[in-house]
Amino acid sequence: MRSTTGVSPFCAPCENRTHWIEIIIRDEFNKPFEGITGTITDSAKHEFPVVLGEAPILLKTLAPGPVTLTLDADQWLRESQGKLRTPNNEADPTLDFAKQYQDHLGNSASFLSVTTGDLTELTPEQALPLRHQKGQADACNLLTDKSYVLKVRGFNFITLRVGMFFDGTANNSYSAQWGKTQLENYYQTWKMKYNVDRDIISRKTGRLKNDIPATHLSSECFDYPKKDNFFISLLKNDEGEVETVAGSATNELTNVQKLFDRYILSDDIREGGIYTDAVYITGIGTGNDTNIAPADESEIFGQGAGIGQYGVTAKVSSSIDQLTGNLDALKAKFASAQPNTVDGLDKLQFDVFGFSRGAAAARHFINVVLDGEQGEFAQAFSKACQKSGISLAYGFDWSEADEAKASCEITFAGLFDTVASVVDLLSFDFSTHHDNGDVRLWLDPQRVRRAVHLTADPTIECRYNFSLNHLNSVDSVDHFHEFVLPGAHSDIGGGYHSRLSYNNSDYLLPILEKKLVKRASRSFSDRWDKDRAEQYVRKKLAEYKQRDLATGWQESDYTEPQIEFINHGKKEGGRVVGRLYIQRRVEGELSRLYLRLMYGLAEFHGVPLEDYDGKIWHVPDPYAVYYTVRDFPERTINGLAASFKAFNQKVLDMAKQGQYTKLESEFDEKRKQELMQLNVFHHSSDDSFALKPLWDESQGCYKRASYPCEKGK
Repeated sequence: MRSTTGVSPFCAPCENRTHWIEIIIRDEFNKPFEGITGTITDSAKHEFPVVLGEAPILLKTLAPGPVTLTLDADQWLRESQGKLRTPNNEADPTLDFAKQYQDHLGNSASFLSVTTGDLTELTPEQALPLRHQKGQADACNLLTDKSYVLKVRGFNFITLRVGMFFDGTANNSYSAQWGKTQLENYYQTWKMKYNVDRDIISRKTGRLKNDIPATHLSSECFDYPKKDNFFISLLKNDEGEVETVAGSATNELTNVQKLFDRYILSDDIREGGIYTDAVYITGIGTGNDTNIAPADESEIFGQGAGIGQYGVTAKVSSSIDQLTGNLDALKAKFASAQPNTVDGLDKLQFDVFGFSRGAAAARHFINVVLDGEQGEFAQAFSKACQKSGISLAYGFDWSEADEAKASCEITFAGLFDTVASVVDLLSFDFSTHHDNGDVRLWLDPQRVRRAVHLTADPTIECRYNFSLNHLNSVDSVDHFHEFVLPGAHSDIGGGYHSRLSYNNSDYLLPILEKKLVKRASRSFSDRWDKDRAEQYVRKKLAEYKQRDLATGWQESDYTEPQIEFINHGKKEGGRVVGRLYIQRRVEGELSRLYLRLMYGLAEFHGVPLEDYDGKIWHVPDPYAVYYTVRDFPERTINGLAASFKAFNQKVLDMAKQGQYTKLESEFDEKRKQELMQLNVFHHSSDDSFALKPLWDESQGCYKRASYPCEKGK
C-alpha cells in the first residue's frame, strides 16, 4: 500500500535517503535570483543548505516525501521586491522555458506559479501584500523525485511623486477666490465713485478726465469694499450686499497656486510606474479651511511672527496630515489599476514649492522628510500606509542618499524669496531676522536633486522685517541656483493683481497702490515755533523722498506732502504731522514673468507639469487669465513696453532649455531700469513698524538685509 506522496506508510522516512529533487526558480522574465541562501528540509527533517543561481538546485540524498524550501527572509524579500522583479504583462518566457526544459534525467519539469511568501518564513514585522502571501498562487507542494520550474510572481511597486505647494504669508487661494468675486461685484460701485472723482478733479484743475494721474485721486478710489454696520445699512437702504474684502482676500492667486494648478495629477499609473499627486497648503498666518470664503486670520502670531497655530512649523505638520489623509483615496485608485494591482510603494519623490514664509516652510518640510525612519514624516507616513493597506517595499530606506538606490528623495525645490522671519518667544528673541527658532532652512545637496531660489532685488524689496534667507551651497554645488531678480517680494512670488484677471479692463481698483511712505511730526509751543516745526516736518519728508527716488521710483507718483496741525486745547502749543504718500497704478504682470522662469526650469528638470503645449501662457481663455501677459503700448518710454510679451516668451523658452547663464544675463541693471520705468514694481515698504524700509548707511541707499544659510539651521 502506498500513500499519495509515493512513500510506503510502513517505511520509516530515514530508512532510504536516495531520493532527489531538482528546482529552478525564476522571475516573470525568466531571470534567475542570484546568491540567495536558504534551506531545503526533507520529510525526515534533514536540512540542506542551498544557494539560488542560474543553475538548478539538485539534491540526491533526500528522504522520500514532501520537501520544504525556506529562503533567508531578509535576502529573499529584498531581492524578490527588487526594481527589476516586476510583472511581465507582455509574455510568459518562464513558462516557455519550462515547456522545453529537461531535468538531469531528461524528463520534463512541473511548472508552478508561486509567491514570495511561499518560499520563506516571515516575522510579524515582515508583512507582504496579500497577493504575495503564502498560498495566493499555485499550491507549492514540492515532492521528491520530481523537478520543478517555479515562477515567482513579480511585484508591482510604484513611485509616488508628490508636489507640495506652500503658499506665502497671508496668501490663501480659497480666500483670494472669494475676494476676487467680491471685487468683480464691486466694479459698478467703484466705477461710479471713480467717475465722480474725475469729474470733480477735472473741473478744479482743467485736466481732461482721461489725463488725471493717480496722485490726484481721492482715497475712496483706492478703498476696497467694506461692509457697513447694521444701522448704517438701514439708513442707506441697502441690503448689505457689499462684503468687507481684507487680508488674504485682497490678493491674487500666487505663483505657488498657479504651479499647483499646472502639476499633473494621475488618473492612473504613468509610464515608468509613477503616480503623481499634489498638496496645496494655505499661507502662513491663514486658516486651513478649504471653503471659498475669507480665511481665518485671527492668529496674530502667524502672519506677524511665523509661529503659533498657523505658523511655519505648524503648516509643515498640517501638510503631512493633508498628504497622509489622501492615502485612503490613493489606495482605492491603486486597487482599480490594471492589469496588475499595485502592491505598494518603493520610492517617494517630492517636488516642493514655496513662497515667502511658505518657502521657509518648504525648506523645513524637506528637512522633516529627510530626518529618516524615526522622523516626524516617516513615522506619520508609515503609520498612514499601514492603516490604508499600502505596503512599502521591503528595505525601504528613508536615509539612503545615492540617487540610484534612494527610497525617498527631493527631486526639486522651487523657492520664491524665502523670508522666514520667525521669532523665538521662549528666548525673548523678538527680531525676525537671522535666528529662526525650530525652522530648519539648510538643504542637503546630497538629498535634494535640484534647488532653484528666485529672490527679490534688495534695493526694491528693502523692508526691515523682510530679511532674505539665502539658499545654501550655491557656490559649491552646480545643482543649487539662486537668482536675484528685479522686483519686490510679491512681484517675485505673486499675489498682486493684474487687470487681465478681471472682466473689465478699465477696472483700476485692483492695481491702484496707495502707501503712506513717510510720516513725520514735530511739537510746537507758540506760533513762531509752529512755523519752524512745519519746516522741520517738510524737510524730513523731502529727505525721505530723495532717498526713495535714488532707488529709481518716479517722482510723479508722490503726492504733495499733507500737513496737519493739531492744537493742544486752548493753549498755543500743538503738533505738526506731515504725511507723504505714493499713489500710482502698478500693473501686476511681473510675477507672471517669474512664474514662467520657475515653471520652465522645473519642467526642464523633470517636474510633471502641463502647459498644454504652451497654450496656457497666451490663449485668451477664462481658464488662462492668471497666466497671460500683455504689452504696454501706452508707455513708450522704452523698448520693453512694446515687447513685454515677447520677453516673457523668451524667458520661458530659455528656462525650458535649462539655460541658467543666459537667464542670469537677461536680468541685468539695464533690464531693472526698464521694468522700473514700466511701473511694474510694487513699493512694498511704508511707514508702519512692520513694513518700514532699512537704510544701509555704508551704501547710502535703502537695502534689504540678507543672511547666509548655515548647516543645521
